[in-house]
Amino acid sequence: MSGASASSIEMVVSEDIGRTISGRYRITEVIGEGGMGVVYEAWDAQVERKVAIKLVRSDSTSDRKFLSRFRRELEITSQLRHPSTIRVFEHGETDDGRPYMVMELLTGESLADRMERGSISEMEALQVARQVAESLSEAHEHGVFHRDLKPDNIFIETVGVSKVVKVLDFGIAGGVDATRLTQAGEVFGTPQYMSPEQCNGLPLDHRTDIYSLGCILYEMIEGRPPFSAETPMATMLKHVRAKVPAPRRASTETARVMLMGLRKDRAKRIQTAGRFAELIGHCIGALRAMKEGRAPDSSKSMPAPSSNTGSVPISPNPASTSPPGMGMGRHGVDRNGLIVALGLGGLALVVVILLIFGNLGNNTKAPDTPTPPANTTAAATSDSQPKSYPFNRALVRSNVPSATVMVDGKEQCETPCEIKVPVGDDVAHEIRLKKAGYVDVVQNWRPKTVGEPLPPLPDLRKL
Repeated sequence: MSGASASSIEMVVSEDIGRTISGRYRITEVIGEGGMGVVYEAWDAQVERKVAIKLVRSDSTSDRKFLSRFRRELEITSQLRHPSTIRVFEHGETDDGRPYMVMELLTGESLADRMERGSISEMEALQVARQVAESLSEAHEHGVFHRDLKPDNIFIETVGVSKVVKVLDFGIAGGVDATRLTQAGEVFGTPQYMSPEQCNGLPLDHRTDIYSLGCILYEMIEGRPPFSAETPMATMLKHVRAKVPAPRRASTETARVMLMGLRKDRAKRIQTAGRFAELIGHCIGALRAMKEGRAPDSSKSMPAPSSNTGSVPISPNPASTSPPGMGMGRHGVDRNGLIVALGLGGLALVVVILLIFGNLGNNTKAPDTPTPPANTTAAATSDSQPKSYPFNRALVRSNVPSATVMVDGKEQCETPCEIKVPVGDDVAHEIRLKKAGYVDVVQNWRPKTVGEPLPPLPDLRKL
């Protein structure tokens, strides 16, 4: 908001108290305030329940750019259905042209308030972050990214004995203090959680939310954000240039995932929120195994090398996760593996002895058909199997929604979505976009790494 005094803001807010919107929502009190909007508690007379209403301030209706963005993104947000995304019941405009949306009224506390009350355990932090990542994943699939993800926009609601995390304010940049900064134009965000590309004023995509979530996960576990300084600009400069301080309270697996999410080059960062949620799930499994005094199940706790994280896969640290007597020797030797190796060696020795004495006793017999050596059979078997390659999981967008994406002639999904393209097979794979009534778009792509983004595709044009 430009040029509005505190007294004028209070006057605008107080004028809304007691007002009825759309003939059914009577505003009762203020819940919170943003840069150009206010969130009120209201009574829905039609279904007799309390709701929350986000309403654009009357003195902000002249900002056409903001209104256009608000209307477009609240329509998309109202389509989101993930349990960790705040539910939008209805949206519209008041008689004086102010956009609003009616949301569920939450009971609980924000993550910011929760962190002020005391430290958060690593397990609790991982569980919160996973729910946030899952919410972001659905939003990103709808082409919506948050841009201002921070602890104030994450709400922890208590439902019975369970805690449900809710992500608030999708796609609506706000704040009148440090949350709205200018650097070669307007840059929206909160400095402690802004991605390097956001600090540089570059065009943003969904990966800015992944970086912000990495900052939040870091702060929950370490008790402080990864970067902080005396001024907003100094904090933003640290995001761009400074190295992430090594985590000290996180387990090895969690620390690696956090650092992958906090990579400054977004092409090398974890590439999708869905993948981030998956990696956090692996960390939860490894942490549970460590607390229960057992080795983690490698088939469940280790990310597949083909996953598009922009980094090497996580490998559990045996020294930190395996207690003495649970399959690991004092010097890091795997006892189970040693026993298996000795058993196989003994079996091989018995077979050799039987073959030698059998041949001595059968010199007068006709020679049997020679049996090919075991290594020859194994080599032949392995040669007959196709070589497997890791996959690049690239995000595909199109100027026309729900376009069919085909890879090498096989249909994979509809935009916006992820595709799987082999890496390292030295083949230029055909990426094709199809939509009825439009000319197909075709592009050949040979990804060199699992983290390489898909080059921009041409726009689909009508026939």
